[in-house]
Amino acid sequence: MNYKKILGIFLFFVLNVLPLQAHNIWDDFSKYAAPTNVRAFAKDVGGLIGSGTYTTGRVLGWGGFQIGPRGTMIFKMSKGENDSNATALGDRNEVGAVFYPWLQADIGMPFRLDGFIRASSYQGMTIAGGGLRWGITSPNEMLGSLQPMLVVSAHSASARDFSASHYNASLVLSMKFKYFVPYVGGGVDYTNLHILQADLAPALEGTTEYVTTARATAGLNFKLPFYIDLSMAANYAYYGLGAEASVSVRF
Repeated sequence: MNYKKILGIFLFFVLNVLPLQAHNIWDDFSKYAAPTNVRAFAKDVGGLIGSGTYTTGRVLGWGGFQIGPRGTMIFKMSKGENDSNATALGDRNEVGAVFYPWLQADIGMPFRLDGFIRASSYQGMTIAGGGLRWGITSPNEMLGSLQPMLVVSAHSASARDFSASHYNASLVLSMKFKYFVPYVGGGVDYTNLHILQADLAPALEGTTEYVTTARATAGLNFKLPFYIDLSMAANYAYYGLGAEASVSVRF
């Protein structure tokens, strides 16, 4: 297996997405937020935060440890009401892809539990949170073995013009192969978006949007030399198609 090629694809993904956003896009919320687009925006934020909570498809096991950067990308934000392109960050075609990176650390605990924490501050929004992963069945490293896993998480996000609380629960299934682990998962993101400032619609200030949206993920995790894990996945949520990736050191 060509590990250098796989790692090169990941680096290409990161290096070509980061320059797409040269300013703090989340600071644009106050200029464009309106009653017709804040609900779709809240669902998009929930899907963005909930992505990347499981990238190995399997629990680490007692004593395991993993740390590294992760990133999630929405290819295009959701349309507002009446099929409008006016999102809470501006015209969806002009906003384009929205990318968010963070650092995550995971630790294996007894009873088939993993704990993880994650945090980042990027382009005007800060997110911090964590959660638990539970292996429903005992870990089995035999080739072809299946592992079902339950993931729950909670996050807090803050920007200049809004804040959000996010909760997620997902069910994941993976299969063990020699060089990689494919995994699929589905879950629900519940998000509270509290609006602090909205220049176009002052009546929105101080209000909160409560939204729930489903999200599905399919990905591959590769075990590379030198204890490096690489994961790449596609996800689908209210915003449509998105992507996520991670590279980490695992012991």
